[in-house]
Amino acid sequence: MLCQVALAKPEFRPGEAWSDINGDLIQAHGGGILVRSNVYYWYGEDRTPGGQGAVACYSSTNLYDWKRERVALSRESLPLIDGRPTFVERPKVLFNPHTGKFVMWMHLEQRGYHFARAGIATSDQPSGPFTFLKAFRPITDGSRFEENDADRQRESGGTVRDLNLFMDDDGRAYVFYASEGNWTMYVVRLDAGFTGPETPVVENKTWARILVHKMREAPAPFKSGGHYYLITSACTGWKPNEADCAVAGNPLGPYQSQGNPCTGPEAGMTFVSQSTFVLPVLPGRFIFMADRWNPAHLAESRYVWLSLMIQTNGSCSIPWQDRWELSSFEPKK
Repeated sequence: MLCQVALAKPEFRPGEAWSDINGDLIQAHGGGILVRSNVYYWYGEDRTPGGQGAVACYSSTNLYDWKRERVALSRESLPLIDGRPTFVERPKVLFNPHTGKFVMWMHLEQRGYHFARAGIATSDQPSGPFTFLKAFRPITDGSRFEENDADRQRESGGTVRDLNLFMDDDGRAYVFYASEGNWTMYVVRLDAGFTGPETPVVENKTWARILVHKMREAPAPFKSGGHYYLITSACTGWKPNEADCAVAGNPLGPYQSQGNPCTGPEAGMTFVSQSTFVLPVLPGRFIFMADRWNPAHLAESRYVWLSLMIQTNGSCSIPWQDRWELSSFEPKK
């Protein structure tokens, strides 16, 4: 019964079935969290079989108990490209204080994974509904690609697959995404509306190639102590692999690997999961969010939430815990 109702005891149980307050499995895969007016909004892929949602939105005031708000972005609102349907992976949302809009970025894809573009949608409310605006590749320079590239990067620019958003303390926003056929990560500063790249687009000034030829995906950026951290996974499809944490003094890099931040059982496989988001809680203390994918039944994929801390030497540490509570973040008396 504990798996079918909201958690009776306020604790996180990484890898176990997690239901909303109505008793339904939470559908927020590959997701991220936005904090607005003391409410947490969790957006993610809605994998409900036969459902109409591409992205679902949940809300919580304590991070344990989640209410399903609505379908934030419907499948029917997604564009047909060349007569073929598109689908969403890894949606993330920022609030833009200048426009008053909630801006969603997503990896927009088609069967075969060659479309590989960013999708943009906006809403006046945190839970939506979001209106789809466009699909594009932020960096259109294709000069480094071959003529016969299967992803048509020569014509359209670097591919966009796994992505994440990050807002710095100065209000500037960035998108991180796996590009160049997943061989290299791109980080791009966004324009004032958060709906495209800052212009003029200048490499190493408004955007940069990072983790070059490292074949990394599932980016989860965060900031601590004036340093920028980026957790990623290797590219092994649905199969879990070893995480890496890289650090830089600037969001555009360069980033230097610190190695695997995970410790404990199955740390070499990121606890049989893959990074999706890092949520700040207190200075130096964060929640590492990951997905334990079930490719045969994606709707039943589990979530792995763990405490992440920055050590006094600046290194990132994510220890395994079967059970844990937010009270562990509080200073010991």
